[in-house]
Amino acid sequence: RSASMAPASVGFQGVPGAYSEAAAMEVFGAAGMSVTSKGYTSFEDVYVALSEGKTEFAALPFENTLGGSIHVNFDLLLRFHGKVSILGEHSFRVRHALLALKGVKREAIKKVMSHPQALAQTENYCRSHDLTPVAAYDTAGSAKLVVEQQLGDTAAIASMHAADVHGLQVLDAGIEDDANNFTRFLILGRSPRTPPPGVPTKTSVMFVPHDHCAGALFKALSVFAVRDIDLTKIESRPHRPGVLSTSSGIGEPSPAKRPRPNADSAPGPNFAYAFYVDLLAGTSEERTQNALRHLSEISEVRVLGCYPVDGVLLGTVNESVSPLATAPVSIVRSKPLRVGIVGLGTFGQFLAKQWASRGHVVCAYSRSDYSAAARAIGVCYYSSIEAFAEEPLDVVVLSISILSFETVLAKLPAKLLADALVLDVLSVKTHAKQVMLQLLPPSADILCTHPMFGPESGKAGWHSLPCVYEQVRVRDHHRAARVLGLFEEEGCTMVRMSCEMHDQLAAGSQFVTHLTGRLLAKLKLQPSRIATKGFRALLDLVDNTCRDSFDLFYALYSHNSNSSEQLQQFATALDELRAEILDFSPSAPRPLEVGRLVGSVPASQTVAISDIAIELKRQGVPVLSLAVGEPDFQPPEEVMAAAHSALDAGLTKYTAMPGTHELRAAICNDLKQRKGVSYAPEQVLCCNGGKQGILQTMLATCNVGDEVVIPAPYWTSYLAITQLCRAKPVVINMRAEDGYCTTPEALEAAISPSTKWFILCNPSNPTGAVHPKALLEQLAGVLRRHPHVLVLADEIYEMITYDEPHVCFAAIDGMYERTALINGFSKGVAMTGFRLGYLAAPLHITKAAAKVQGNNTSCPCSISQCAGVAALTKVSDSYAVEQLVNFRGKRDYVVRRLRAMPGVECPLPQGAFYVFPTVSAFFGRTAANGVVIADSMALCEYLMRECHVALIPGSAFGAPQALRISYATSMEILASAMDRVEKGLGDLA
Repeated sequence: RSASMAPASVGFQGVPGAYSEAAAMEVFGAAGMSVTSKGYTSFEDVYVALSEGKTEFAALPFENTLGGSIHVNFDLLLRFHGKVSILGEHSFRVRHALLALKGVKREAIKKVMSHPQALAQTENYCRSHDLTPVAAYDTAGSAKLVVEQQLGDTAAIASMHAADVHGLQVLDAGIEDDANNFTRFLILGRSPRTPPPGVPTKTSVMFVPHDHCAGALFKALSVFAVRDIDLTKIESRPHRPGVLSTSSGIGEPSPAKRPRPNADSAPGPNFAYAFYVDLLAGTSEERTQNALRHLSEISEVRVLGCYPVDGVLLGTVNESVSPLATAPVSIVRSKPLRVGIVGLGTFGQFLAKQWASRGHVVCAYSRSDYSAAARAIGVCYYSSIEAFAEEPLDVVVLSISILSFETVLAKLPAKLLADALVLDVLSVKTHAKQVMLQLLPPSADILCTHPMFGPESGKAGWHSLPCVYEQVRVRDHHRAARVLGLFEEEGCTMVRMSCEMHDQLAAGSQFVTHLTGRLLAKLKLQPSRIATKGFRALLDLVDNTCRDSFDLFYALYSHNSNSSEQLQQFATALDELRAEILDFSPSAPRPLEVGRLVGSVPASQTVAISDIAIELKRQGVPVLSLAVGEPDFQPPEEVMAAAHSALDAGLTKYTAMPGTHELRAAICNDLKQRKGVSYAPEQVLCCNGGKQGILQTMLATCNVGDEVVIPAPYWTSYLAITQLCRAKPVVINMRAEDGYCTTPEALEAAISPSTKWFILCNPSNPTGAVHPKALLEQLAGVLRRHPHVLVLADEIYEMITYDEPHVCFAAIDGMYERTALINGFSKGVAMTGFRLGYLAAPLHITKAAAKVQGNNTSCPCSISQCAGVAALTKVSDSYAVEQLVNFRGKRDYVVRRLRAMPGVECPLPQGAFYVFPTVSAFFGRTAANGVVIADSMALCEYLMRECHVALIPGSAFGAPQALRISYATSMEILASAMDRVEKGLGDLA
C-alpha cells in the first residue's frame, strides 16, 4: 500500500491520544502508511467493527510486562474466530509523559491527573516532585480534560501521542517508576495471511483437549516438542464446555467422535479450559501441519493467525516477493533508526554490531581507521568527519574515551550537532553532562546514558542488563523515546537517574571494583590447588578489571569527583584495619581514633628532619640549620615601636573580625601604589598568617572532588590544605631548565571540568622562581579559556626579588575577578612571629572565607595589627632595599659554592631566600658507615647526622631529586654549612 493510496483505517479501544492509538501509529507509521484511526468504547466494539468491515485493521493490547494478560481479548479472539485473524505483533514501550498546557512552567504544576494504573506506575516520580495525584477514567481522557478545563496547575500523565492530539506540551517523559513497561499488541485484520518463506514466523493457536485426564496437556504439547517447535507463550482460559465445537476448525471431530453424555454418569464440568499457545513456526511448514494434525486428534483446534515474529504482515501474499518488499507484501517491524557513532573502538563496534543486526542503519566515524571492522559488522564507515556530518541521523552516539571526550567533542562540526540528539555512553556521567552542556549548541538534545555492560558481559544478549540514563535536555521527546528504544528493545533494565547520583553510586561500586582489582593485581596473586571459590572469584576480578586499559581506570578516578573521596576512604580503611590487626588485644581499652580526614594527611618530612636536629642539639651537637624559612634579622624599629605603643595604650582587646579598618585601608593603599590593583577594605580579610588565609579560602570554596592544580616543586602545605578541604590535588611537575616556572602547556593539560583552583606561588617557595610578566600573560591566556578556574596567588615573597621584578597576578587583564591574593608581613618585614597575613579577593570570596574565620580564630592579634599598620605606613623604602642587597649577596655566595661541588646542579633563583639544587647524582652512593643514600630524605639524614647541617629534602616539595636550602641566616653560618656539605658530599663513595 503506497502512501498515495487511501489511509488505512485502524480501530482501537479508548479516546484519541490513547496508548493503543499511539501503538497503531507506531506500527503503521513504520510501514510508511497514512492512518485514519477510530477509538471505540470497549474491546468488543473494536472486534465487532473489524468483523463488520467498519475498520480495516485493529490494534489491541494482549499482555503487559507489569499488568499481565488482558484476558478479555483472548476470549474475544476465540469468539470472533473466522471473522478476524492475527496479522502481526508489536512490542510497545509504555512511556508515561507529563503533559501540560502550552506555556505553563514545570514549577507551576501542583497536581497530576491520570488513570489509577498510570498514577500507580509513576508514584515515586510524583512523590519526589511533590505532585498530588488525581484519579481519572483514562490517560488520554485526562489530557483532554486539562485542555477543556484549561487547568494551569494540573498536568496529565499520558502518552506523548496524547500531547500531539490535544495540543499539550511535554514537560517530562519516561517518568514511570519501572522502565520495563511493555505492552504486546496484536494487529488484527479480517483475512488470514501467511508470511513468505525466509521470514521468522509465529503462529497463534487455541485448543481444548478432548479428554480431561491426567497428562492431557502434556500429550497436547508434546506434539510440538517432538518436532522441535518452540513455544513462546501458553495461556489457559476457562470457557463453557464445547466452546470450540460451535465453529469449524482443523480436525474438528465428527459427531460420532464427539464425547456423548452418559445418562448414568455424573454431571459434566461447568466449564472447560481453552489453551492459547504461540509457536515459533509457520503454518506453511510441514512440521507445523503435522503437529496441528496430530493435535487435532486429541483436541479441538483453532488457528488464530500466522504472522512475522515481532512484525506485522500487511498486503496480499505473493510467494515470489522478497520478505522485505514494501508491496504487495510488507513485513513491518519497528522503524529503523539512522544511528551515527563517533568512535568505533571496541565498545563502539559492540554497539554498532548489535544495532545493525536489528535492522538499524548504522554509520560511524573514528580518528583511527576501522573501515575493515565496520564492513565486517554491516556498518557504513566514514574516514572524513565532514562527510559523516552530511548523513541525516536520528542520533549521534559518542563512544569516546573519557580522557579525550572534551577534546573530540570540541572538534566535531557544528552541522553534525545542530538540532541533533546527542547520546554519550561514558562510564562517568557528570563530566559528560557538563561538557555537552558547555560545548553543544543550544538546539541539540542531550541524552546521557551508561550501558553498564560490555562486549564480554553482553555477548549473550542485553536482556536484564542495566542501562542508566538521564534526559538532560530534550525538546523532541518522540525522538528521545525512539532512541532509548535502542536499549529497551534489547531487554535492558532501564534505570532513570541523574548523572550526579550515578557518579556518587558508581564511585562506591564501579570504581571500587576496578580499584580492588588493580590493588590485588599488585599482589601478583596466583591460582593454587587449594584455592577457595572466593579466591577464584578474586582472580576473576583481577582478570576482568586489568583487561580494561589503565586509562579507563584513571578516568574513573579523575573525572568522577566522588572517586577521590572513595580512594581516601579505601586507604583510610586499610590503615585502620592494619592498625586493628597489629594492636588487637581483647582486654585492652580501645585507643583514641583520629578522624579520617586528618588521618589521611601524610606526616611532614620537615618534622622528621626537625626531630633529628632537636635530638642532636639535646646531646650538645652544634647543628647548623639552613632549613628554617624566616629571616635572621629583626623587624624594622618602627614596627617594634608600634607594638610597644599598642601594649602601653592597652590595645589588647578584640578587634573587628576581618581586622581593623585602619589596617585593611593601609593594605588597600599599599596594593594600589606598589602593585597597581584596587581593593576596598571590605575585600580584605586579615588573618593569623598567610597560611590561614589559604586554608579558609579553599575551605570556603571547595566541594568534595573539586580539583586543585598545584605546580611542583610546591610549598608543603598546599597538598595538605587541599586534602583537608576534601579536594583533589592535581600536581604538575615543572622543570629546572624552565626555571621551575609553570608553563602554559602544563597548565592547559592539567585543567579539567572539575578544576576549582590553580595555585600560583610567585616568587616560589621552595625554588625561588619568579614568573616574568610575559609568562603570566600566557598563563592568563590559558585561564581565559577555562572561566570556571579560580587562581590562588600566593605572593608572600613578593618584596624579595632580584633581577626579575614581581608582577601581581590580579593586575593581569581579566584575572582580578577570579584571583584570591595571599600576602602578609612575615617575609618582607621579618614579622614571622607576629602571625599576620591577609586575603584580598572579589567580595564574595572574601565574605565566604570570613565565615570560616569567624567560626575559628576570629580576629588576628590586636598588637600585630598595630605593628602591621606601621610596617605599611612608617617603614621607609630603604629598609627593603638594604635587606634585598643582603639577601642577594648570600644567594650569590651559596649558588657559587654549590655549583663548585661536583655532582650538584643549582639554578639561580630570582626571588625569596632559597636555593633548590639537584642532588640526584649522589643517590645510590654509600657513606663511610655503610649507609646507602637512597633518596633526598636519606641524603638529608646523612648530612644531619654526619655533618650536622639541617636541610629539607626535595621530596617534601614534590621534587625528590633536589634539596631546599635557606640562606636567610648569617654569612658565617652559611660559610661553615657550605664547608660541611661539600665535605659530606665528597665523602660519599
